[in-house]
Amino acid sequence: MRGDYGTYGCVYFGDPEVSRERYCKGPRRGLANADISRRQLFKLLAGACACGVLSFATGTRARAQASTDLAAPSRSIRGATIATEEQAWRWLSANGAHSRAYDWVDSAWAWGEAVGIRPDLMLAQEMFETGWGYFGGIVVPEHHNVAGIKIGDPNAADLPEDFERFDSWSEGVRAHANHLAAYSGATPVLGPNGEAVHDRYHIVMGSPWAGAVETTEGLSEKWSTRSDYAQVLHESFLDPLRNT
Repeated sequence: MRGDYGTYGCVYFGDPEVSRERYCKGPRRGLANADISRRQLFKLLAGACACGVLSFATGTRARAQASTDLAAPSRSIRGATIATEEQAWRWLSANGAHSRAYDWVDSAWAWGEAVGIRPDLMLAQEMFETGWGYFGGIVVPEHHNVAGIKIGDPNAADLPEDFERFDSWSEGVRAHANHLAAYSGATPVLGPNGEAVHDRYHIVMGSPWAGAVETTEGLSEKWSTRSDYAQVLHESFLDPLRNT
């Protein structure tokens, strides 16, 4: 039987990146002019479908495996982000964050990924530490200190001068990533113009637990004196961010 089916152009084999020009330009003409039995046609179409299904299934498994490999446990400090930047924007908006906090999203993702610290964890902690970017405590916006990081040798009293001051929000977020690196064992990074790692990083590195805090539970009574610090961080900030 002579096939009008030839005018369909081509059969796709499960790979969207394969050029239509490559596989469809010539064979269509050949099929249209060929005499082929109904049984041969069914075999041809069945083979094409099987090939497409196999290719699709293989690609799906590969993508699923890649996604699994990149996933980070929900309480880990290091690793890839779980929440996306798009979720972060919605989350900030839903919680009435200060406009300055929106500037921290790109920085958290950039510096977090550079150091190997989860960006979504960083942003959640920054909202915890700064009251959604409004500050209102001892640390003021002029500090550009998004994580309550103290100086190398603070006084016993919590005074404004006991907290690090940074030149920009980006530098404050970089210090946050580096500070978490001291806790978790990641490698800190210098600033874009060779700016050094902040002083407090080296104080933390002298602690017996430095580099061994792998999960957020270890932040309680270390990053903060609060014993429920990790619980509040998750229940009030990080988990809602992930579920936005």
